[in-house]
Amino acid sequence: MDYKMIGRYFTGLVIFCIVLFFAGCSGKENGNIENTFYIELDNFTNDSLRQSVSDNILGKVSYYKNEKLQVISLNFVTEDYPDMHYFESAELLGKDIKPGTKKIKITFSGEYTVDSISYSLQKFIYNNDTWNKISDMGFMKATNTYKKAKQFAIKEFGKQIMNSVVLYTYN
Repeated sequence: MDYKMIGRYFTGLVIFCIVLFFAGCSGKENGNIENTFYIELDNFTNDSLRQSVSDNILGKVSYYKNEKLQVISLNFVTEDYPDMHYFESAELLGKDIKPGTKKIKITFSGEYTVDSISYSLQKFIYNNDTWNKISDMGFMKATNTYKKAKQFAIKEFGKQIMNSVVLYTYN
């Protein structure tokens, strides 16, 4: 064997390793339409609250591990658990929506105050080229327990809404 042949084998091996690496990284792509919930935020007039809710739920996955509900970023998922639920933005749906796609609509209601907010949750499924409502939780209230730290109110509301949405997907 001469050095040119060794160089070709080495180059081929490097290319193969790069392809294998990127194929492994893209393995977390979610193709499971039954466990993906697209989140639509409606009537969020407060941009900070909208951002907090988005940050807490979009791009996340929930699952039960040791009888405890876990919610983590999709980027940190290293294992597969039964009944994992994925949360993505409804803006990613586009025009070509597959039948059976699920959507949760979070509607903000009333005025924003630092001690409480009202919101509703509705679950939809896409069939026959239309969104059909399959469940409605009605209006709920999120409350802030921080009396003196008003800057934490938006983070607290975002976490409470995220918890409500995640639990809603398991019903």
